[in-house]
Amino acid sequence: MNGDNVLEFEYVHHAFEDGVMVLHDINLAIRPGEIFCLLGPSGCGKTTTLRLAAGLEECRYGRVLINGKVVSDGRVHVPPEKRGVGLVFQDTALFPHLTVAGNVGFGLSALGEEARRARVVEILRQVGMDGYADAYPHVLSGGQQQRVALARALAPDPKLVLLDEPFSGLDAQLRSMIREEMLAVLKSQGATALVVTHDPEEAMYVADRIAIMNLGRVEQVGRPGELYCHPVNPFVTRFFSSTNRFSSRVTDGKARTPFGPIPAPAGLGEDCKVEVLIRPEALRIGPAGSAPRPGGIGAVEARVVTARMLRRAVFMHLCVGDFDGTHVHFHARDPGHHMPAEGEMVMVTLDPEQTFVFKAQET
Repeated sequence: MNGDNVLEFEYVHHAFEDGVMVLHDINLAIRPGEIFCLLGPSGCGKTTTLRLAAGLEECRYGRVLINGKVVSDGRVHVPPEKRGVGLVFQDTALFPHLTVAGNVGFGLSALGEEARRARVVEILRQVGMDGYADAYPHVLSGGQQQRVALARALAPDPKLVLLDEPFSGLDAQLRSMIREEMLAVLKSQGATALVVTHDPEEAMYVADRIAIMNLGRVEQVGRPGELYCHPVNPFVTRFFSSTNRFSSRVTDGKARTPFGPIPAPAGLGEDCKVEVLIRPEALRIGPAGSAPRPGGIGAVEARVVTARMLRRAVFMHLCVGDFDGTHVHFHARDPGHHMPAEGEMVMVTLDPEQTFVFKAQET
């Protein structure tokens, strides 16, 4: 941790009034101009972490720092309005009795009238809402309200913008459009942002780095490609995509699979129990009897149980037999539009880059 970071959490633990611990040993540092995502399932502690940064919760164990200054540590607690942060929530929290211009200018009381009006016009133009200055929130669509909420958060030129599930209340098509627009505005402003989301695709789209959380702990921090291609445990692997999972054992440094042996992580002993996770897109499909795909492992025949077209890919339920005396079922996602018939035999090879082996967890 160092003073060059905009936001830091140092050894933060947090419990609610009932004594239930919701955060455990959170250590994070967000750099200037970085868009950083807290990603995880509901109840994992990501919103609580954001609320500690905003000052809406008091940090009693550990420290929260903004621009190198302690803002909460059990003794000091700087209130939200003095932290220099902007807040954007899922429900926008716009003042219904104020116009769009009134909402955006609400936090600019320190400026003179002319300067405040100029700043409101400038920021509304940047979010594409300059034609709605005199409108009231109730006449705006959900996407327009989110643009105004972002404008209000950015108007005072905050050190840090905190966004809590800002797109989850929008339909899929609008969410994608507003997400892209907000990302462009944040980048053009050079803003530092902390974004909370439960959507892995959203996090990978907007974030420079992601911290993936589970049960109040940070499981892994990294750039989107690092987390997807090099997950450190089964939870991170499964959170970014569905997986085919089965148990195996290590023999001569490799884990046995229906597609042949694949390298196991260093340090796992002979006959060690492991968990093998295979992404659906790791199964490469070809016609029965065809040669293995280049770079793939094995070439086994499988029976198509079901096949469905899902936008740009065909999703298949496959049955491979016989492995250790049993039939093994897998799901495959094959790009393209060729959809095999149910009951058809296909050739399957395995992409090792999207196959992961972890030591089995003791129960």
